[in-house]
Amino acid sequence: MLTGVFEISIDEDSGPFNRVSLTAFGETVALRVKQAPREIPKDTWFRVLLCSCFHQAENRQALVSQTFLNIPASERQDLSVFMGDQVYLDLPTLNNYPDNEAELADRFERYYRTNWTSYLGLDTILKTAPSVFCPDDHEYWNNFPHRSPIIQNSWKQESRERWKSAADQLYDAFQCGVPAERGDNIEIDIDPISILVLDQRTHRQEDRSATLAPEGLQRLNEWVDRLIAEKKFGAVVTGQSLLDKPVGEFKGAVADWMLPNYRDYESIVKALERLSDAGRPVLLLTGDVHWGRVTEVKRAGRTKFIEIICSPSSLVTTIGNDQLKSIGAGFRKFFKGEETRWPRHSSAPDPEPYFAQSVFGKRYQTKVIYKHQGDQLSMLALRRAANTLEAKVTYYEVHKRPKDPEKVSLGLL
Repeated sequence: MLTGVFEISIDEDSGPFNRVSLTAFGETVALRVKQAPREIPKDTWFRVLLCSCFHQAENRQALVSQTFLNIPASERQDLSVFMGDQVYLDLPTLNNYPDNEAELADRFERYYRTNWTSYLGLDTILKTAPSVFCPDDHEYWNNFPHRSPIIQNSWKQESRERWKSAADQLYDAFQCGVPAERGDNIEIDIDPISILVLDQRTHRQEDRSATLAPEGLQRLNEWVDRLIAEKKFGAVVTGQSLLDKPVGEFKGAVADWMLPNYRDYESIVKALERLSDAGRPVLLLTGDVHWGRVTEVKRAGRTKFIEIICSPSSLVTTIGNDQLKSIGAGFRKFFKGEETRWPRHSSAPDPEPYFAQSVFGKRYQTKVIYKHQGDQLSMLALRRAANTLEAKVTYYEVHKRPKDPEKVSLGLL
């Protein structure tokens, strides 16, 4: 496989769309792609498509592509943000993976090519607007970098190192863009908002000392300082929810450790607290959990954070659990006549009553604004309103008979 990463200079007066072509080995391919604006125009919505947790094997009818194409062209995104688990390199579950870096890389490449270049994958979305990516555990393996009881290659240190090296190479080839390097915080400024993508997987430590790269926390605080000085709005993308609570030793080892289980969590949320204390709510954008939810976090009656969760776009198969849920749905339909629209999907739970209670105590109260069950995409839209921003998010159901999109107003930031 050959991959190339190119930096392209674009004339700002060329309009919102640009044609990019590439010629290699006598063949030419061309793409008409939307250009992200440098600032949010007045009286016009700036739209960010949110997507996470895409299991291509479950997208049999290309419903993700079809759902996206059903969005009116005038309401499509200026920027796509993929928030983790764009690929599931560790599936199918209990598969006997080779313990050889070259063979692993070859297998991972096939997964990526299917997800990136197929109508049954993410190809339709990737072609339409600039994209930025945040990895989560399945860019490596479930609960990376820790051992997983269902991933045999994770049981030995040297096996984990071989798997990580192969996964890193494929992430660099498909998801890591110039000028960022894998593990960097990525800053995207669309005046007056700055979107910060925090990679909390690539350099996550097995001893749970850190989720960020060695300089990641410093750069987070520098970003906060800059936004305060420039009086800008902030949005933070993470692979897991910052509103999660820590889990115990057994659940962490068997399933997945949460962000509050790591020692840099306190420093991360305190940095974001400084930004929200500057007078503007901070948007928290994430996926991972296989349900959608919008949560408002308040302190002394003022909105300090708004979390938007969009997950999954195509639910991953869970052996055993899925079959039991489907059988239960069949019994309910047979005996009670109740149709279960999403038999395999969990409903969104309420968040913990207080955000980062172990850090802030009971100062930050949470309140659910909206919950969404099932496969989904969402569109965050921002529009200038005097010296602030008006915000809303729209959830699109990824279903063969989709309900109407659900529009959730977030008010003024």
